[in-house]
Amino acid sequence: MLALFADCDDWFQAATGHPSGPGDVQSLFYALPEGAAFEQKHLLVAQAEGMIGFVDLVLHHPAPGEASIGFFLVPKDLRRWGIGREMARALAERFPDVTRVHVRLDGFEPGREFLKAMGFVLNGQRAVLEVAPRSDGR
Repeated sequence: MLALFADCDDWFQAATGHPSGPGDVQSLFYALPEGAAFEQKHLLVAQAEGMIGFVDLVLHHPAPGEASIGFFLVPKDLRRWGIGREMARALAERFPDVTRVHVRLDGFEPGREFLKAMGFVLNGQRAVLEVAPRSDGR
């Protein structure tokens, strides 16, 4: 995790104003949005010859059928290869009951552009994606 966070220092600089450090990894395991329980939190890793992505996901927050994303990280040298889009697709398949996704926005412009490309509506400091119901009978 430390190596991935270091590979995403541009995001940390934009979001927090400082580079990542060991405390960021530690706090990741404890940080929850207001009103969420630890049982709702999922820390998911994408791997292919090493860690290529990471998602901090809280299910059923802020309401049932919704999800909040804290971190959605892909290392700098692997961005724009479709990994983020593939991670989002895998999340939609793994959690088919999620119909709305919330992301807190920060000053990281590539992240904002990714969210817009994925169909998120950006509103102030939040981005929301309405997920179409599945039509394949599942």
